[in-house]
Amino acid sequence: MLGGSSDSQTLPFMIPAIRAARWPILCLFPFVIGACSTRSQTEKPALTRPDADLVAAVQAIRAANAGEDSALQVNPLRDPAVEGFLAQARAAEKQQQLDAAYAAISKARALAPDAPDLLQYEAEIEFLRGETVKAEKLAYDSFKKGPQVGTLCVQNWQTIVEARKIFNDADYRAVAEAKRDQCKVKRPVRL
Repeated sequence: MLGGSSDSQTLPFMIPAIRAARWPILCLFPFVIGACSTRSQTEKPALTRPDADLVAAVQAIRAANAGEDSALQVNPLRDPAVEGFLAQARAAEKQQQLDAAYAAISKARALAPDAPDLLQYEAEIEFLRGETVKAEKLAYDSFKKGPQVGTLCVQNWQTIVEARKIFNDADYRAVAEAKRDQCKVKRPVRL
């Protein structure tokens, strides 16, 4: 230090003060960190009624194959319980009870986890609930487990197109639109 005083003379007086202040600071530190972390994480409440844009997107997904005369239609045979849960999900969706629709489709998927049509329907429900990332992933899983041509394939890729619209990703949207168009298989001309 300046002025001829040595550090050894002032340091012993500061050490007890530092030690005394250290414990309250250390005790408050986790609360300060905890308060900061909860403020930075904003939780989005689950939608009970779908947003109008999301409804329009799901309508576009379901209408994507309208008028298509695909050569391939896959109608699975399955447990009647799955059909019952699917009917419950559709009824709940009509009443805009998206959480109930999600619960019912989850029960159906528990019985038939790899059914591509159930994956696609769950993707549509997730889309309505505002879970666009989950919806896109489910649609792609449905595509991978499904026939990869025909009406379900068109819906899978239209779901991805609608997600990419929300994400403002024009490049991958164009890729998804091209994939969607490749799903459309015309019936062979019979003579």
